[in-house]
Amino acid sequence: MVVRAPVGCGRPAGRWRTNRAIADELAAVRGAQDDAFLVEQAKAQLRAALGRSPLLDGCDYEVFGQGSRVNDTSVGAASDIDLVLMLKNPDASWAGFRDHVLATLGESFPVHMGRRCLNVDEPGTLLGEMVDVLVATEHRRYPVRGAGAYQQGVFFRDHDGRPIVNFPKQHRRNGDAKDVRTGGRFKAAVRTIKRVRALAGLDHAAAPSYLLECLLYAVPDHVYRAAASFPDAYRGALGWLRRCDRETFAELRCQNGMNRLFGAGPDQWDPAGAGRIIDVLHES
Repeated sequence: MVVRAPVGCGRPAGRWRTNRAIADELAAVRGAQDDAFLVEQAKAQLRAALGRSPLLDGCDYEVFGQGSRVNDTSVGAASDIDLVLMLKNPDASWAGFRDHVLATLGESFPVHMGRRCLNVDEPGTLLGEMVDVLVATEHRRYPVRGAGAYQQGVFFRDHDGRPIVNFPKQHRRNGDAKDVRTGGRFKAAVRTIKRVRALAGLDHAAAPSYLLECLLYAVPDHVYRAAASFPDAYRGALGWLRRCDRETFAELRCQNGMNRLFGAGPDQWDPAGAGRIIDVLHES
């Protein structure tokens, strides 16, 4: 077993080929393949690797996708494939499950924990070149104490040990529904804002895709539907965000509908900083 010491999520440029290179190789071998194919391949390879060891025998876990390739908001072959490996037991120890996953995958590959995700250090493979694995335990949020129904989320800790609860399934469902209601304009706007971010020279860390997508999700459907074209819908959405009054803007919620977008948590942002990002994008 080889388990690497925790390091940052970024992969050193000189050590691994770029995500684009491995995606181009896959396309050359298999023809033009879409994001859904790559995600299914990554899920199958992760499950196969987990099944090679008895360490997780008896554990009820689920593997599912999140992020731009699943949400149809990716803008190039270089996008990572984001997977969630969730233990379906809200009472289990996250640290214990993480350690078991590291040990299990470590029997097949060199692995390390990054800032939030597990990475496989195996050049030339789909898991090693393109996949980030979020190791999590199930979280259940009940509307009232003692209620039978609940919202299923995920719980994990970042590299600094801070607890984070998120709801990736709700994020995907809500985004899909809004895209239908807006005639495809919502996700087109998300893809556009990512391209404009690059043109504006904004760093992904300063303007994360998750924040940008949540901001565009907050824009009312009628703003998108009133636009004559996809570019007009993007410009209209930015205009609405710039005109939004300070109190309303500060209360915006994430696309999952469960968490507040702004605050002091590790998965929250400063509203003033978000406003400055919108201004930069508007001028680009």
